[in-house]
Amino acid sequence: MINDEYVEDRLREALRLHAAEAPPGGTMLTGVAAESARRGRRGRLATLSAGAAALVAIGAAVPFALRAGPDAAPAPAVADQQPAASAPVPAAALVPAAVPTSVIFPYSPPAGAGYGLPMVMLSAGRPTLVQQLPAGAGPATLTLYDARPPVPTSKATAAPATVHGQPAILYSWRWSDDDPLNPDSGTRNTLVWQPASTAWLSLTVQAGSRADLTGYAERIRPGAIEAQAPFTFGLMPAGWTVDNISAAVVTFCPPGVRPDPTFVNKIAVQLDESPGTKPKYSAGSARSVQVGTRTGWLVTSSEGQVLQVPADGGRSLLLQIGPEALLPLDALLPFAASIGVTTAAQVSHG
Repeated sequence: MINDEYVEDRLREALRLHAAEAPPGGTMLTGVAAESARRGRRGRLATLSAGAAALVAIGAAVPFALRAGPDAAPAPAVADQQPAASAPVPAAALVPAAVPTSVIFPYSPPAGAGYGLPMVMLSAGRPTLVQQLPAGAGPATLTLYDARPPVPTSKATAAPATVHGQPAILYSWRWSDDDPLNPDSGTRNTLVWQPASTAWLSLTVQAGSRADLTGYAERIRPGAIEAQAPFTFGLMPAGWTVDNISAAVVTFCPPGVRPDPTFVNKIAVQLDESPGTKPKYSAGSARSVQVGTRTGWLVTSSEGQVLQVPADGGRSLLLQIGPEALLPLDALLPFAASIGVTTAAQVSHG
């Protein structure tokens, strides 16, 4: 059974793992760690999606409603008081949304006794699958790349391996390799191999042996798993990208913000358990706004903005907006009004 503590741990691991991809290695990791710590102290705009990830991301790593899809060839990842910083976008920059209605992972993981329900998500723009393994082996994170994945850390050790007789690389590494102050000193193992000419897979197991990784990798088969997105969008800001989709959150990156599994300096769209008839947060300047046919609340502070709009079922849409992702009202409100909630949406607890 996957609980909230496990979900948050997987999201934290996804953040660190994907942050390691950005050059120049240790310098970038240090910056990401510092930003994550800073944002962690600023309670309302959470650095991580909780309750997805996900990158994984992860946005919120809550299991999607999974269904078997048709076999698919591997493919690249799709794809008042004012804040101190802002990046306003004119209303004319809203365009018809190009947001995937589902996330497809083109491989099927092992199934059977001891294996958990696979969670499929888009994390930092990459299709990602997370699955609990039988007792003792820990959770597995499987990420699809269209090029060879980077080394997990600057001090990771590499050893040759094979998957179905084909060359692979097994890395052993620790979070403390590039972050000496990280209290998690446990060793992770990551297996990297190329299952097809246009695809690479990276498999990370938190507490597993070489045999655990290669055994899991050799049980992976072609055959897509599809997870429905939690929201539909009629409009989105031109030039922005969608980098995280989980069962509970979709994040939009403005130009100049690098895709990653966090909420930092993005618009994060979530489903909240409160009805949205009054502001969720008290700090900052709150005002009522008209969002389509519904009256919502916009709270503005030095940390950004939070827009909350009542939705069906006694819940509400919650848009967390970072300081570098601000939109003027005549763009923000039509964008929010164009959002629909799907049957797959899970309430976010971040």
